[in-house]
Formats: sequence, structure tokens, C-alpha cells
Amino acid sequence: MRQDQKRQTAECLETMLLEGLNSGNPTEMTPDDWEDIRQAVQERIAKHKGSNQN
Repeated sequence: MRQDQKRQTAECLETMLLEGLNSGNPTEMTPDDWEDIRQAVQERIAKHKGSNQN
């Protein structure tokens, strides 16, 4: 069962990597892009912590 999970995870990762490679020309990350990512991560952490307190 674990082998099947590992295989499925590897297939999913490979699919996502190929989608990324085929998504078009790369663009440079700006400081605003990084700030948006930081904010999204902080929101997810806060949401996760809030759901664990129930």
C-alpha cells in the first residue's frame, strides 16, 4: 500500500513539474511577489493553528 502511495505521489509531482515547465516563459520574481508568498504562507499557518485549537 505504501509503495502505491509513493508511486502516486511521484506521478503527481512529475505531472506538476511538467506543467510548470510547459507553462510558458519564466519571469523574474519581484520583491512584491515574495511578499505575496510570505503573506499567503502566514495566512495558511494562522488558519491551520486556528483549526487545531478546536
